Amino acid sequence: MEAISSSVISYLHVLLSAMDYFHDTWIAYLVGIIMKRCWDISIERCGGCVKDLNSPILHEHHQNSLLEKLRLYYEEIRGDMLPCINALYTTIEKNLPHTDDLNLDRERYCRNAVYFMTSSHPDSLYWGRYITGETDGFINELITINLTKRNHKLPNLKIKKSS
Repeated sequence: MEAISSSVISYLHVLLSAMDYFHDTWIAYLVGIIMKRCWDISIERCGGCVKDLNSPILHEHHQNSLLEKLRLYYEEIRGDMLPCINALYTTIEKNLPHTDDLNLDRERYCRNAVYFMTSSHPDSLYWGRYITGETDGFINELITINLTKRNHKLPNLKIKKSS
């Protein structure tokens, strides 16, 4: 059997250590924020809500599925979130596993979040089931706590009104 080259071993070590930074809680937190923003934007831009109408049939946010909302708003939300990945990481940092090098951890978690978000598609976020029954309560509690601390705004995320 041939010996495995040191470059292959180094590559595998980097690959395996990088996988740890795609931690389920971190990715579920990002996806949870994306889902919440989709829901919020759909309400903010709903003609029925703007006109204070009563019938649910007149409210677009009731008519569109979550998948449709993701398809409509993900590009915008991703654009708003990418510049503030570091701030988002700070809000969940204590809930994630770490090594002895916290700066390296921050760098890797944030880099992998950017990679995840830039390579994701609305359908993959929806069907990927990143939020599970086990993580649902925890993730939504974190999002709610962090939104409450920031007067219902995520770090540096601006609400863009449609014209």
